Amino acid sequence: MIFSDDAVSAIERHNWPGNVRELLNSVKRATIMSEGGRISAADLALPIKAGGADEVLASSLPDLDLRRVREVAERQAVLAALARSDGSIAKAAELLGVSRPTLYDLMARLAIRQHVAQ
Repeated sequence: MIFSDDAVSAIERHNWPGNVRELLNSVKRATIMSEGGRISAADLALPIKAGGADEVLASSLPDLDLRRVREVAERQAVLAALARSDGSIAKAAELLGVSRPTLYDLMARLAIRQHVAQ
């Protein structure tokens, strides 16, 4: 399966409160719903947030606790890198510009479990 650009953007924008398991379920569902071997944003059926980037950021961050803001941003970046790399830790670490051990530490701190085969 190939992800369209709008599908990758939708994956990156989504908060993924269910971690990698939610991501996997969404991709499995999209695979079934897609036509022609290409997954679109519509196939993912992710909720769409209205407004621009500032409104999305404000709605996903109820307070301005910098520690929490950083955690949310790191979680989204790690999940997006894992999605783009089909769960490959080495490729995700390369996308993020960190070493594999650093990514493993980050995943442990953010309670992101790896459910995708490498």
